[in-house]
Amino acid sequence: MNKVAMGLALALAASAFAGHPQTINKEGFVGVNKTQSAQSLGHSKLVFTLLGDMTFNNDMFPNSDDGAALRESYVDGGLFAQQRDAEVGDFLGGSAYIGFAIGIWHYFDIGVTLPVYYDQFTAEDINGKGDISNTKVGYVGNLKGDVKIRFPLPEDQVFDIAVFGGVTAGTANTTKQGLWIREPEYINKKNGIAYPFGNKVTTIKGGLAVTMDVSKLDGGDGFPFLLHLNGGYRYAMNSDYQSLPFMSAAAEIYFLEFMSLFAEFYWDIQLDDYEYCLGSLCTANGDGKLDMKQLTGALVFHLPVGVDIHLGASYYIGADKYLSGVEVLRDGNRSGAIAEAWAMENGAMVKDPATDGYMTTYVEADAVRADRIRVNPQYTVYGGITWSGFLLAQDRDGDGVTDDEDKCPDDIGHRLNQGCPLGNPDADEDGVCDAWVAEKGFESEFVDVCEGVDQCPNEAGEGDDGCPLDNPDADGDGVCDAWVSQKKMTKKFASVCEGIDDCPAQAGSPAFNGCPTKQPDPDGDGLCSPWVTDEGVMNEFADICKGYDMCPGEAGSAANKGCAWDDPDADNDGLCDPWVTEKKMGFYFEKAAEDEAMAKEWFIDKSCKGIDKCPTELGPATNEGCPLGNPDTDKDGLCDPWVTEKNMLDQYDGICAGVDKCPTEAGEAFAQGCPMESPDPDGDSLCSPWVTKQKMLDQFAEMCRGYDRCELEAGPEWNKGCPIEDDPDPDKDGVCSEWVATKKLQKEFESVCTGIDRCPDEPGDDGHGCPKKAVEKLDGVTFKSGKATLESNAKKILQNVAKKLVNEDSYKDLKIVIQGHTDNVGKEKTNQKLSENRAKEVMKVLTKAGVKKDRIKAIGMGSSCPVDDNSTAEGREMNRRIEMHFVTPDNDGTQCESNLVQ
Repeated sequence: MNKVAMGLALALAASAFAGHPQTINKEGFVGVNKTQSAQSLGHSKLVFTLLGDMTFNNDMFPNSDDGAALRESYVDGGLFAQQRDAEVGDFLGGSAYIGFAIGIWHYFDIGVTLPVYYDQFTAEDINGKGDISNTKVGYVGNLKGDVKIRFPLPEDQVFDIAVFGGVTAGTANTTKQGLWIREPEYINKKNGIAYPFGNKVTTIKGGLAVTMDVSKLDGGDGFPFLLHLNGGYRYAMNSDYQSLPFMSAAAEIYFLEFMSLFAEFYWDIQLDDYEYCLGSLCTANGDGKLDMKQLTGALVFHLPVGVDIHLGASYYIGADKYLSGVEVLRDGNRSGAIAEAWAMENGAMVKDPATDGYMTTYVEADAVRADRIRVNPQYTVYGGITWSGFLLAQDRDGDGVTDDEDKCPDDIGHRLNQGCPLGNPDADEDGVCDAWVAEKGFESEFVDVCEGVDQCPNEAGEGDDGCPLDNPDADGDGVCDAWVSQKKMTKKFASVCEGIDDCPAQAGSPAFNGCPTKQPDPDGDGLCSPWVTDEGVMNEFADICKGYDMCPGEAGSAANKGCAWDDPDADNDGLCDPWVTEKKMGFYFEKAAEDEAMAKEWFIDKSCKGIDKCPTELGPATNEGCPLGNPDTDKDGLCDPWVTEKNMLDQYDGICAGVDKCPTEAGEAFAQGCPMESPDPDGDSLCSPWVTKQKMLDQFAEMCRGYDRCELEAGPEWNKGCPIEDDPDPDKDGVCSEWVATKKLQKEFESVCTGIDRCPDEPGDDGHGCPKKAVEKLDGVTFKSGKATLESNAKKILQNVAKKLVNEDSYKDLKIVIQGHTDNVGKEKTNQKLSENRAKEVMKVLTKAGVKKDRIKAIGMGSSCPVDDNSTAEGREMNRRIEMHFVTPDNDGTQCESNLVQ
């Protein structure tokens, strides 16, 4: 499964940058910011977006004349009407639009966007009555679903047109609301209550997009500039909220392949006034209308693998218009319910002059209203990241060859020409195909354009061979030159000439077959014209000619009765037409190429050799003069067998390779072109079970071996092809987890780790996978003065040390060195001996308590390794000690490890 996911990711990454980069907007479609392009994503293009805005500006809610921007009414103690007046300070507001979209065919895009909002500010009462609460709040907004449909206009047209629409569902929480009102339709236009993060009203959107792409001019080489125009309408299903038209215009310039710049003008156009209504009586709320015009500009960096980074800003360009007393910051504790309470003024209850009693008033309990507020901040920072890539291989020129295999991905071409356009099949437009058409076997492709093989491809001709015809009567005597009859074109030139001219270079009389006078051998080929025989005068011309010339106007060999030879190679493929062999002339036509005398003697002006099995179709000698067929009939990339049989693999390199055992069924290369599932789909070199069941292990020996118990998930051979669930060295310290040894897999993982890790969850360097242990001073292990005899309490301490060394995983494999130390009082030799004996006594107790002898060693250090100043009694006491050192690969435990500088 992991391998499949990785393969999909690589495929997406490889296809992400195919074609011109496209900027993605907040809805995951082609466009910028809030504006839609009329262009589509493209078939199977997948998009993820994280775009947003952030502002630190509080011009949306300016202070009143008395210095307050927000007013919170509340009932103090449940009896007295009170009000907090506060400024908005340190405001920070953020909007993030998290989206997903996909292109279907080349005309439909669908997407889903979930906005996430956050507001933070301070609101301290200017009269010292405490802060307004709920000044840090974040929550999701209303979920949006969008669709765009592009009109099926020609791809090379400069203008594109699309319709777009969407539905916004009320997924926002009406009790988790901030201060910055994100959309104008989130304010109730009758009572002034706003839901800045979104209300529970369904909104439907629809609009039209037009895009002009100048880069499509000049065959796609135009200036990379795009202009987008949008217009539409948002309809709120509840009439207490605004329904409003909107429009936008945006321009994009791709001034580098990896960078573009856009500028956008966006305008929500308010139609209905915001009011305060009591029954049917309504008054304007503040200015009544908001002026919601905004400019946005940004740089977009188009990085490899489909990642785009947006960085820019937006600026409010509308007039200074605000609404008054709009309720914001709704949360679960602010009911907004109307409550009756004692009226207060300057901290005192207010008396009613008429009754001399105290006045009551009605309070909107816990409601926070903005003195003045609008929707658009003065400025915002715009930015984010998008990713897009194709799920399927693309064919943007629509020629049936995917872009990854198409050598000309932007030009419609032919599969057998690697996706590149074929040349003009009839360059001189005379209806006779140029020779390459037959050479590549494309006659059927161009059957409606031309036929045959053009011997004069650069010169339009009337003949079947594509060459211009000679003058049918060169001497103008009304008698046709011999070639007219030979090419069976007598009827074509009946109005020009008739008969056969025996003297084509001399004007003559039809009575003399085109000669000025009767000539016994007008063509000079040594054979007598027919009239010589007919008139019985052969003897008179015996020194000039002999025999009977069937073609007296054209020199020819006696072997062909005085007529010129027919074309011995009509299709010009170098192979002789069958008549050459039938007339037993093969030797002469082959040798004439190198023997000029023979060519002259036998009137041969064109040589050939072999036998052409297809005399009217151009074909290679390797195929006996016949055109070659499709080298890859089933289009699976493997050559039909005849390609190999005719030793023509090099000729079709780039089109196909190898030998297809199933030439009429598309198949896999590993199965020699036959349909078959992969023998190793997870790529772990172990064969799927079906390979063994069908006894095909030998056939796939170069691809896989054995038996894979997890054929769709890669795994090592020792685990029967299944993934390893546990890491052999989770802490990456080079020491194997215990299960490696338990399963006897040390050899399989010897390049990763060795040994057994006693601390598998933390890396260590002590040789057993645990962190190197510091030297341990055996506190309480004391001796009688000047002797190596342990005090009674010391043995109990050592027994506990032994238990730790034997039982605890992090200790039980370690080798230990017991070091004895003394102060510097007395002789050094005596001190060294005493320290060694004391260390050996400790070792003796530990071994008796269960520590193996091969794990422990004792040495005496004397006074050579003090840890404190020997000039004081306290220092000398510190220096008389027993230490336990732990052997590691780079420390044998016999060295002094004191940090005291002596």
